[in-house]
Amino acid sequence: MIRTAIIGAAGRMGRELCRAVLEDENMELAGGTVEPGAPELGADLGELCGWGKSGVSATEEPPSDAEVHIEFTSPEATIEHLSYGKSVVIGTTGFSDEHHKKLEEAAKSVPVMLAPNMSVGVNVLREVVSEVSRKLGSSYDIEVVEAHHKHKKDAPSGTALFLGRAAAEGRGLDFDEVAKYGREGVSPRSEGEIGVHALRGGAVVGEHRIVFYSEGEEVEVVHRALSRRTFADGAVRAAKFVASASPGLYSMGDVLS
Repeated sequence: MIRTAIIGAAGRMGRELCRAVLEDENMELAGGTVEPGAPELGADLGELCGWGKSGVSATEEPPSDAEVHIEFTSPEATIEHLSYGKSVVIGTTGFSDEHHKKLEEAAKSVPVMLAPNMSVGVNVLREVVSEVSRKLGSSYDIEVVEAHHKHKKDAPSGTALFLGRAAAEGRGLDFDEVAKYGREGVSPRSEGEIGVHALRGGAVVGEHRIVFYSEGEEVEVVHRALSRRTFADGAVRAAKFVASASPGLYSMGDVLS
């Protein structure tokens, strides 16, 4: 049994994570944190996520005996929580270059699994996108279009950038040099450009489309998340991986392999 704590247990993803851990026979929900003074403080985590009474209460700090932390919060909070010094699975997105340096530093002491998307399907799709991009070749224009619920803070999504980088990688391009974020005014397409567009509205869990256009055809690769549970299940799979991993910075690719 892997004793696991959920950081940010009262959020939309936090509740899904609590339920996924409670339902996994190899995992034990050791605890879950909420913000100081939050109305959920002291609440039973099982009841909070709709699983039923678990006997584990929401606290401001995670229990010291938790082996693994899982966190889908904000970049600033995630970086602050690295001080816990625990094996950690991070689904937070929107990190800056400076944040990444701190994550790399923490990974020298503990296993850190970082992924912009915990979905197994998305991470398999990355390989497909890279291969399709390589085989279709430069005569096909690439556009990445993502959609999420209206409450999502960062845009474009970490997953859109993840898949855009895969498409660029398939052609031996530097994504940061060829990415074009949206279009406005007179903006003809540049050679080798990869367009990236973000849509926000309603309760969309997550949709990503990578479209390859030529003069004669259109090839589209699509992933749609139908429930946040798909991300929670991937995170639990990742938690089992880091529980026995050596210190280092890992991706979902490492987990799946």
